[in-house]
Amino acid sequence: MTKTDELFRVDGQAAIITGAGRGLGRAFAVALARAGADSILVARRADDLAETARLVAAEGRKAYAVPGDVTDPSIAAHAVEAAMREFDRLDILVNNAGAYGMGPIEDTSLEDWRRIVDVNLIGSFLFAKAAGKVFKTQKSGKVVNVASVLGIKAAAEATAYCAAKAGVIMLTRSLAAEWAPHGIGVNCIAPGLFKTDMSSVVFDSPEFLEQVMSGIPRGKWGEPDDLAGTVVYLASAASDHMVGQVLHVDGGSSVV
Repeated sequence: MTKTDELFRVDGQAAIITGAGRGLGRAFAVALARAGADSILVARRADDLAETARLVAAEGRKAYAVPGDVTDPSIAAHAVEAAMREFDRLDILVNNAGAYGMGPIEDTSLEDWRRIVDVNLIGSFLFAKAAGKVFKTQKSGKVVNVASVLGIKAAAEATAYCAAKAGVIMLTRSLAAEWAPHGIGVNCIAPGLFKTDMSSVVFDSPEFLEQVMSGIPRGKWGEPDDLAGTVVYLASAASDHMVGQVLHVDGGSSVV
């Protein structure tokens, strides 16, 4: 019988984490490092990736940066190649890269709409497709997609983001059904309001922040470290029998 604490370890495994330069992605990289994983870090800003790599190294694990835009198909391929070159393995994919935008739909340009959908949804597709070749060959792997409470709850003037995150949830469920027979686990985290750079539009407006906070039963926003246990659980053997599920980590905003 496996010891309970061992179920939540990912010692010696290798992860790809997108959007790893700041915020939730940085917290995911550090959490997985503490649980024993090395990582390939993907984001657009090389300086941000360098800081995340430093934090991973401080936990005694290795990290390599792949600067680039997740909407570029070549970046996903480069990340998988880097994992196989540096670690000779790939066990975990965390699709965290995201983009947010607000405004009335009649004022939303097609370019802005496509950018939000491309980063949140198409990026997840491209990285899953690239990692899937390795996962299927070895008949194992864990995919953790990052959606949002706004993937199930509508928000005015956030149509592109809501649509994209709802798409991430259905990508998770469909891909989980497709890959489960191959020994690959695919699940999803749906955060609520977290204090990150991407949510600055909320925190910069006291009135908007008060409105959002009124819908959070716990009465507080999340900090990136609040998701550490969730990502480790979904990346580890502890979640082996979980298929296509969405874990809402939102202070209760999805239940009211």
